[in-house]
Amino acid sequence: MSCKNSASLSTKAVLVLVLGSSSLLAGCKTQEVQTNWSAEPVKVDGEMTEWTGGSTVYFEDIGVQLGIRNDDQDLYLLFRFSNQAWARAIRMGGVTLWLDNSGKKKKDFGIRYAGGPRLSELQEMGAHSRGGFRETLTPEQQQRLREMEDNAAGQITVIDKKSNQAITLPPDGSEGPAACFASPQGIYTYEFSIPLEKGDVFDYGIGAEPRQTITLGLEWGGISNEDRQKMMRGMPPGRGAGPPGGMGSGPGGGSRGGSPGMKPPKKQELWVKTQLASPDEG
Repeated sequence: MSCKNSASLSTKAVLVLVLGSSSLLAGCKTQEVQTNWSAEPVKVDGEMTEWTGGSTVYFEDIGVQLGIRNDDQDLYLLFRFSNQAWARAIRMGGVTLWLDNSGKKKKDFGIRYAGGPRLSELQEMGAHSRGGFRETLTPEQQQRLREMEDNAAGQITVIDKKSNQAITLPPDGSEGPAACFASPQGIYTYEFSIPLEKGDVFDYGIGAEPRQTITLGLEWGGISNEDRQKMMRGMPPGRGAGPPGGMGSGPGGGSRGGSPGMKPPKKQELWVKTQLASPDEG
């Protein structure tokens, strides 16, 4: 699997221009969306090859494009936006994709991925200014944080709260789930693949099948006090005795303490309900 981790300057106007042909205006952050059948496996590379022809929806109120497809083996999800602060936050703390095969909004099983543009690329785009959280760290702490971000981008974390487990896997799909980041046309693009069938030992899959109704939730932004302290100590955020939880620390999920120059964006959640597609609907 080839995953291009490149970034370039983007604007809201560019996003609307690129997404306009397949957009659906959304008045709220939770609604039903259509899942399209995929006759062939989707290549998880952050590109738009399999996501043309009206196979995505655009949530205008928050500026997010979403696409969902499935075959008889895997669920595929596309998540795109142009907000540079969100890209920076995901690079730092990850985006979590929650999957609930009961059709509710449970956060029992999820995939967390922290890919995104590198700090040097964000600086070139003017998305990283002085006076922020990083400026409060020592040079050694900043170096550890850069290493943590690079390591996080090279793995995904599968969260299973029911069994109180969290396990890291390579993001290339070799052990089941896959995730990738790229920025075609300068739009921050995240792509996921998750097996439909649960694993025998650890739950790598959703536990669903075609025609079944499931709920998906995307959660990103914000940073908890616990995660901030872990980063100060050189530990990966969201890791501890138990499985990682949400990425915010209450309403807004904003930073507390430190310089006000670069506060993390507020915690964002986007939930959708969908019925998995079947071959006769393709």
